Amino acid sequence: MFSKKSKLVALILSVFLLLILRYILDYRVEALSQVPQLIAYASLPVAGGLIALSFFSLLGTFMDVENSVTSRLLERASEVPARNFFIGFLMTAYLNLVRPPLTANVSFLPYMEWVTIALTVYVIYTMTRPSTNGFHVSSEGPGWKRHVQEVKRETGRDLTRITSVMEEFIDHGVKGPLLVYLALHLQRLGETEESILKALNPLINYQEDVRRHKSYFLIFPWTKRKLAMRNKKERENLLKAFLKNR
Repeated sequence: MFSKKSKLVALILSVFLLLILRYILDYRVEALSQVPQLIAYASLPVAGGLIALSFFSLLGTFMDVENSVTSRLLERASEVPARNFFIGFLMTAYLNLVRPPLTANVSFLPYMEWVTIALTVYVIYTMTRPSTNGFHVSSEGPGWKRHVQEVKRETGRDLTRITSVMEEFIDHGVKGPLLVYLALHLQRLGETEESILKALNPLINYQEDVRRHKSYFLIFPWTKRKLAMRNKKERENLLKAFLKNR
């Protein structure tokens, strides 16, 4: 695992490489023979891909922020390096190799680009909306009523805390705080380490489908919403099963 500093250095070097290639193609390309010209043109989108790869990888180092929604968005943006490289590769190839000759022959090209940008923003919004909205669960649902009945010792700030970490798990799949809280609660009730580990094992081993889906950002928005709803229901059932056995 590379450090934040090394990722920043990689980003700077990638940008520097792109600038050098751009300078060569703009001012020195005629002095080069055919083979070096082809190498320079082919290296340009690769440099763009490296910039995108380094940039999103650097973003991933900031995912330990207090805001869970922001943290998950940063994590998802950096979790597929091949996708990030491919995005940077295509954008650089288009802007530097494809767009210049098209501009001279296609007068309405800017309008097409704005429509493409608008559609891209809309798709990204619809894909990330389940994360930001979190499919919030009503606190009056049957699962929460059962929880309030079972954990009678938790009052005041403790009750607010356990409700919060349960919502974080069900809505966003953040299970770390929930596992810590439940482990401490079971320990206060006199449970042994072996019984605590056995009780929390289903929650510990839980892994939502999205993390196993390598092309998560490439699937259709409605498919993504259905997947998010199914993951949320699975987390809710998992938590209900745990509370039922307490």
